[in-house]
Amino acid sequence: MAGVTPSRRGRFILREWSLATLLLAAAGVVSLPPVVFILMNSVNTADPTDPFVFGLGGWVNGFANQRTLDAIGYSFLLSLRTLIGISAAFLLSWLLVRVRVPCRGFIELSLWIAYFLPSLPLAISWILLADPHYGVLNRFLTPMGITLNPYSITGIIWVHLTASTIPIMTILLMPALRQLEASLEEASRVCGLGPWRTFRYVLIPVLAPALLTVWLAGVIRGLESFQVELLLGRPANIEVFSTRIYDLITWEPPEFAQAITLSTFFLGVLFVLALFYQQFTARRQYATLSGRGASFRQVDMGSVRYLVSGVLVLVVGISVYLPIGTLILGSCMTLFGYFDIPDPYTLDHWRAVLEDPVFLTSAKNSIILGLATAVLGVTIYCLFGFALVRTRIQGRGVANVLLWLPWAVPGILSGLGFLWIFLTVPFLVPLYGTLMSLVWVLIVKEVPIGVHLVKTSFTQISVELEHAARVCGCGWFYTLWRITVPLIAPTLIAIFVIVFIASIRDVDNVVLLTGASTRPLAILMMEHALGGQMESASIISVILAFFAVGVALLMRRFGGRMQM
Repeated sequence: MAGVTPSRRGRFILREWSLATLLLAAAGVVSLPPVVFILMNSVNTADPTDPFVFGLGGWVNGFANQRTLDAIGYSFLLSLRTLIGISAAFLLSWLLVRVRVPCRGFIELSLWIAYFLPSLPLAISWILLADPHYGVLNRFLTPMGITLNPYSITGIIWVHLTASTIPIMTILLMPALRQLEASLEEASRVCGLGPWRTFRYVLIPVLAPALLTVWLAGVIRGLESFQVELLLGRPANIEVFSTRIYDLITWEPPEFAQAITLSTFFLGVLFVLALFYQQFTARRQYATLSGRGASFRQVDMGSVRYLVSGVLVLVVGISVYLPIGTLILGSCMTLFGYFDIPDPYTLDHWRAVLEDPVFLTSAKNSIILGLATAVLGVTIYCLFGFALVRTRIQGRGVANVLLWLPWAVPGILSGLGFLWIFLTVPFLVPLYGTLMSLVWVLIVKEVPIGVHLVKTSFTQISVELEHAARVCGCGWFYTLWRITVPLIAPTLIAIFVIVFIASIRDVDNVVLLTGASTRPLAILMMEHALGGQMESASIISVILAFFAVGVALLMRRFGGRMQM
């Protein structure tokens, strides 16, 4: 810093340290509260309300139990589905973005719909379709010597792949592919590389940060998934990490020490994954959109594209619309799942639900909760991403690790941690039982995927565009708002919709924090399902799905305008 006076140098250093402190403080406030709760109580032999009784009883009792070890093994076994998911999602994303596939819009919308639907009703739909004793599909397949069984490892993997893993991975990878200039692939073909070698040596290395982010998100979400495993795993004695923790918490008396010990183990696994991600992406960041003219031409596969389109439409028809049709049909049934009784269909359940004041209150809560979480969340994630990628302030590495932590805590224990915080921290007590507390919890839960997707988009935008704006006299915020944000609009829109949907369908994180006046539709749906009112639960899940699809269509149209 030659030519800079000592006073100016001192102010510069002070500003850098102030920004670093602010970044780390913000990352800590966002990520650490539930993690601190877990760590403090991982050596607590009593219950979390007494922080002064310490010991390793939870560790000894937890890992000495064979059921716990089996649950951990099943969790990692089921998480291998992410390898199938990322491979299928990458190929599907490439076909939808880079190839002129007929019905592309329909296929993409179908993937959004699959992700929007709550997991619990979809699992119920597959039970009605594939139960070995009364499943509709088995009525036709059993005479041919084929019997489907959703109560198995294969059944759980199938439901996850079709309902969430492949759809969300495809949704997250498509914006990254849209920001990748086709000239890179054209140059590869000019050099004599075929499609496979272009995939291997061009697309996969350039998109490695995005692929790794999506894969890690899938692994972490797979390890903490709960509802499908609870419904389909119990009949086959398949217990996973999350259901084991749920059992330990809901037992009488609850085994908090063992549950929190298992969560601490989960936290350690995530910490290793986060360090690996940070080391991997630090050396592999590529700008794929620069200030030069960009080419985004699609590949014309000739008549083969109709065959590809037909296969994709058939796949989404079986994996998405067949269970959705069953779900809608079940919502209009007198008794859910009974097709052979007299007068099996009625709209009485719809009328009862729509006229219920509790439903109307819950619907309003869901709208407020989803919009507030999505708007505030995208803003916070964008600022974090900018600070981590476009600045050189100290502490970025630590902040990167901190921002992965919310996914280290299973949803139900995250809710328990925030409940403890809201009840014990005096100035936070007024937040307990309010929608603002739910917004805080949900923003924290989606921090990893939101921030790291924004980071990936920032790394794909050449910094020369921002330098040009700064040379023209624009400040950093104006440059961010007018230059960078419009260029990463597809990713921001995807994050907005994903956070919105995650907020209105979340159960695990908010179930311990909601009250009668703040209950969202997802909690009301769960209460109906656990109470045996599957008709009402199906109706609410159908409403959630159609409402979410409407928001997705609106944001998709808005996003298209932003890219013009």
